[in-house]
Amino acid sequence: MKIVCDFCKTEYVLDHTPTKPVKCAVCGHVWTPRVPFRQQTMIKFIAAACAFIAACIFSLVVILNFSGVKKSQPLVTKIDEKNIHTVLDENGNNRIFVSGDITNTTDDIYGLPNIIIISYDAVGNVLSRQTFMPPATLIESKTTVTFNHMLSVDPTNVKRLSVELKGTK
Repeated sequence: MKIVCDFCKTEYVLDHTPTKPVKCAVCGHVWTPRVPFRQQTMIKFIAAACAFIAACIFSLVVILNFSGVKKSQPLVTKIDEKNIHTVLDENGNNRIFVSGDITNTTDDIYGLPNIIIISYDAVGNVLSRQTFMPPATLIESKTTVTFNHMLSVDPTNVKRLSVELKGTK
């Protein structure tokens, strides 16, 4: 235990807490050392408990975010089979014209990322991935925006189409 003379500030290190007044060897001042309050022990306990709780919460967040549980996407894309048509382009080539919807399912306004339409052949191989800009930059809450796009891929081998928003797999 460390004690300090109240008068000259000389420091002493003792093996135990004195129970009666002590006399300073330097200045001769006599004083009764105070028994130290165990506040530091309580502060250390509270700090350790807070650190433990924070570590538990952090672990839970990490587990939930990376456990493979798919979070619902705020923006939902859909291509209706009735909105896929084969048309002739200006050069007389057959092309696929696609129309679909992007719906904001939240109460917030979202910026729309680029749209990706993927075409597949009969066995599921990707024939093309075409990225294009959305018809609007923002989508209000609980609203739907319709997009239209003419694909540059030859429709002969295309058996299925899917739509994604860039960066939101």
